[in-house]
Amino acid sequence: METINSFDIILTLIKACKDEKSYFTVPGPTNHDIKLGASFYLLGQAVRNLWNQKNHRCVSKKALDLWNSLNIGKPIFDYAYQDPIYYKNLTPVHIKLYKGASNTPYFEGNIQCLKKNDHFKFREAFHIDHIVPINIILEQLLELDLSLDKETLYNKLNFIVDKIYVCFILKEEDRKLNKISKSKRSDNYLEVLKNDYKKAEIEIARWN
Repeated sequence: METINSFDIILTLIKACKDEKSYFTVPGPTNHDIKLGASFYLLGQAVRNLWNQKNHRCVSKKALDLWNSLNIGKPIFDYAYQDPIYYKNLTPVHIKLYKGASNTPYFEGNIQCLKKNDHFKFREAFHIDHIVPINIILEQLLELDLSLDKETLYNKLNFIVDKIYVCFILKEEDRKLNKISKSKRSDNYLEVLKNDYKKAEIEIARWN
């Protein structure tokens, strides 16, 4: 079986999204009438799940301060949305916890480790923000000329997905960012940090 790479998967989904005759589906093998639907959704999920380079990740000062005060014992970059956060702080730490898209925390107060398995989910207190919004990345991917030779196409695709930078921030900081329209963000992460993040008073602590 021929080896397939991440770029080929993305290009296949782009082709399906651009091909109206296929009803935006990825066809099955010859003589097998099974198609893969929801191409645009799958393209978005594929882009979101690209393992970005380490130097494309950063954390806000407020998020890092809270993380360190909770005495987790592991770097914040090792965690994702559904991961449980087992905090080990013996002194009270003030925290805000959110559910879903709510702008109001369901809990605000002090927490401390009182028993071994005390925890909350990562996404309740923290958020992983795509500095350049995924929608902008998707728009640029769908503008690719798929008739180009593979090497040129790979280079152009890489140029686009290399714009993916993420920042680990507080859920509270994400709510401030949401007040600034993400659709108006630049596709240059430095411009976003200089403008949008500055307006939301988000300070970068360090890069990883």
